[in-house]
Amino acid sequence: MNGTHQMSIWDKLFHITERGSTISGELFAGATTFLCVAYVLAVNPIILSAGGMDGGAVFTATALSAIIMTLLLAFVSNMPFAGLSGMGINAFFAYTVVVQMGHSFAFALTAQLIAGILFLIIALTPLKDLIFDAIPYTLKMAVTAGIGLFITLIGLSSAGLIVSSPATLVSLGDLHTPNSLIAILGIILIAVFTVRNVKGGIFLAVIISAIVGFFSGVTELPETILSMPPSLAPIALHYDFSEITSVDMIFVVFTFLFVNVFNVVGVLIGLTSQAEVLPDKQLAVQGSAMKVAAIGTIIGSALGTSPHIVAVESAAGIAEGGRTGLTALTIAVLFIASLFVAPLLLVIPVAATAPVLIVVGLFMMASVKDINFGDISEGLPAFLTIIMMPFAYSIGVGIEWGLVSYVVVKVLSNKYKDVSAVMYVLAAIFIVKEILV
Repeated sequence: MNGTHQMSIWDKLFHITERGSTISGELFAGATTFLCVAYVLAVNPIILSAGGMDGGAVFTATALSAIIMTLLLAFVSNMPFAGLSGMGINAFFAYTVVVQMGHSFAFALTAQLIAGILFLIIALTPLKDLIFDAIPYTLKMAVTAGIGLFITLIGLSSAGLIVSSPATLVSLGDLHTPNSLIAILGIILIAVFTVRNVKGGIFLAVIISAIVGFFSGVTELPETILSMPPSLAPIALHYDFSEITSVDMIFVVFTFLFVNVFNVVGVLIGLTSQAEVLPDKQLAVQGSAMKVAAIGTIIGSALGTSPHIVAVESAAGIAEGGRTGLTALTIAVLFIASLFVAPLLLVIPVAATAPVLIVVGLFMMASVKDINFGDISEGLPAFLTIIMMPFAYSIGVGIEWGLVSYVVVKVLSNKYKDVSAVMYVLAAIFIVKEILV
């Protein structure tokens, strides 16, 4: 009776049964996604500290802002997404705005606040629907596939299976290292558990790989388990509006806004497709998640961390069966725990989580079957979208190349009627951006 009552409460909150999921499936999915994004807690402080920010304070800000944004995704969007500081844009924040341009981190946080407010305005108005609606179905499927390749590359490189090479750009890594062997083991385990329909198989594969990593020296036990989170005082609410009308401020605001909007748009298209959201509900889901991403960026600026995104690694939890906000709630709870037991949570090595991203890439690549490659006016833009994401290491760049090439090829092929007015505007914005920035 109690179990039935509990189930009804969760169903009322998250519609778990309606979406074909289970409580245990959502919990496993949340844990899986968390293990794939926990690295942000270690990496973000390192990057932002290069911009003069206190690393300990950034750790706390990164965790707190992730908690808030992911909780909003759970209860506002009811989707299995994680929200957190974006990798890549944090490097622009620290190395370009602060180190190269010579501004303070307060200047960067102010630019982020303004960009977040503009982002929220877009998300609250029909502009968001115009952007999502304008992207043709072919390109939406290509975005999903491109993200799949993108996160596969992240997984391969983080595990050392693919490495940089001055002669060939990239090459096969050393397969004899413990990291590589554990990653290969993880891939095999995930495949076998998936075929055998093992509940929580992806999560289980990560844990087994981490345990094997302990005996091979890859997984290192922490010296302590509990720790109090550092104070936010050195970075929270550190804004500087003295240069708000400067050319540099306009440039930084535009860059933050541009990267955030199209990164989030691309990720949401891919994730909602993978999560099997019904076509007539996708715009509503994407719109609500976009608002949360904008709010996350604003909150991040106040706490003292870089712009926020919907994590592409959320695909790992979706592959594990996550379909509702209960997955996101699980992720948020684990982020809360990370504030106090970070040493314990961060012992899971990248080699153990990388296989998840690699296999999820396979699942997302399945969307290419819906792309008409026989029509080059559809196939070429889709192809460019797919390959530019991993090759340029940017979801935004993939979208940019896909949209611009779609418009150009369609117009020059006398198929301009296939192109919406919004697509022309977006293509023009992308072209101008490349000329001026």
